[in-house]
Amino acid sequence: MIRVTIRGQEDTQKFLTRVNARLRTALFKGLQDVAIQLWSKAKVNAPVFRGLLRESILWNVQVEEGRIVGRVGSALVYAPVVEFGREKGWFPNVSELRTWARRKIGAETVDVGGKRWNLPFIIGRAIQRRGFRKQPYLTLASREIAPRIKQIIEQRVTQAIQAEGGKA
Repeated sequence: MIRVTIRGQEDTQKFLTRVNARLRTALFKGLQDVAIQLWSKAKVNAPVFRGLLRESILWNVQVEEGRIVGRVGSALVYAPVVEFGREKGWFPNVSELRTWARRKIGAETVDVGGKRWNLPFIIGRAIQRRGFRKQPYLTLASREIAPRIKQIIEQRVTQAIQAEGGKA
């Protein structure tokens, strides 16, 4: 329980102005703490071949239209496919697979038995037939840190109130 003693209307107004600013800062910093922990866990949980997905995971906290908004994720086109998987029956974008094949395999084509094979098409056909198993690195990270979120925010708010002379 938090106790604050205020005497007089002028003191009350000054106190509320200061506390409001401190609480906004505390919530902002608390959300930053949460985003950093989520980012850290997501990086650990991300599947790694050459680490592009892992390295692309970023976090950001900002004020948008008076609200504090935190985001953690990757801007890579295939990040949602890794996170949520892909059902069979859908043929993926071959140009994205071409880039992937160049990065992961080092070539777009391969010669087998004197015949040249187009890797992005072959990979796409396999994904279309079998689907793509989900590997939820971000969802898992959010489940791992969920029990601590309330504690992190409460700690920041308590520090803000104590900085104004309140007792928590």
